[in-house]
Amino acid sequence: MSNVFRDLRLYLRLLHLLGMMCCHFDSEHCRLLATPQSERYALVYAGVIFAATTGCLTFAHLQPHLFHIGIYNRTGNFYETLIFGSTCLVLSLLYLIMYVRRHRHRYLVQHLLRLNKRCLCKSRDRQFLHNLILYGVLTVICFGNYLHGYIRSGLAVIPLTMYMVVYIYAFSVICLLLVFFVCLKQIMGAGLRHYNGQVDQGHLVPGLRGRQKILKVCMGELNDCFGLLMLPIVGLILLMAPSGPFYLISTVLEGKFGPNECLYVLLTSSTWDTPWMIMLVLMLSTNGITVEANKTAKILAKVPRTGTGLDRMIEKFLLKNLRQQPILTAYGFFALDKSTLFKLFTAIFTYMVILVQFKEMENTTKTINKF
Repeated sequence: MSNVFRDLRLYLRLLHLLGMMCCHFDSEHCRLLATPQSERYALVYAGVIFAATTGCLTFAHLQPHLFHIGIYNRTGNFYETLIFGSTCLVLSLLYLIMYVRRHRHRYLVQHLLRLNKRCLCKSRDRQFLHNLILYGVLTVICFGNYLHGYIRSGLAVIPLTMYMVVYIYAFSVICLLLVFFVCLKQIMGAGLRHYNGQVDQGHLVPGLRGRQKILKVCMGELNDCFGLLMLPIVGLILLMAPSGPFYLISTVLEGKFGPNECLYVLLTSSTWDTPWMIMLVLMLSTNGITVEANKTAKILAKVPRTGTGLDRMIEKFLLKNLRQQPILTAYGFFALDKSTLFKLFTAIFTYMVILVQFKEMENTTKTINKF
């Protein structure tokens, strides 16, 4: 079981099953191999996703009345339609990116698996296991929320099924990518910790060389491959985040449910977006790469000066690290670390206020038109 999580085999199997990273793992040589069968599987799976999302968008556009939720006004229904359409588009975009860049993703993950093999750590195996357990628990909670919420919405069978399938599948795919990205960040953080240990023990040249190789991969391939994926994912989560509080304001606070139902609706709406937000916070708060990268400078600052060329190398390194740039970014738009959390929560609160204002304006207009 330890090897399964140490090599991220279970993650790779899930990604293969969902058609996102179709390759065979050679544990003996720590290689990810693409076979003709896996290439066909990736192509067919991506084609099915494109066809399914296009079909859902087309049906929702041609039959908008079927997706009308009675407890919402026009603002609420427009917002719900926007989330549904955006989810379909983001799913298609993610599969397109994963298929077009499948070879780059495979080489990157293979490189990090080899790094993980060099820097063995049992505590990291437990981290990978805990991440996967969290992913499974949140998927179950998400399924329960959507099932309870949309059954009470009064939708017909077809739109109800489409909402459930699209949202649950989107959560399964997107959050698997998020938790896999978290594992890759933890591997790189552990690698930096390993080389920092070498530097601290006086092995400066191999330690700094290994550190720079990791940071080069991190700011290069990892940013290019996963930074592009994180951009639409974070955007979609930002769009969906106000839906829980908005549902609460539009139903319970306006007395659209009886006293017996209020508790269930309150529980559902308060946990509606919780799984998405937990995964987003986990991804942004896993900050081991930045912490370990900055720790190198502290270690070098304590190294006694010898009056040789090594001193100049250390001084040059310390001077360069005074203006440390964000290591991981969403394709340059924002940093993928804790510093972004406050900005995202501020944006979510702003979107929620705007939604409520539009809803109140619509209700006021309807009241005025009655007289």
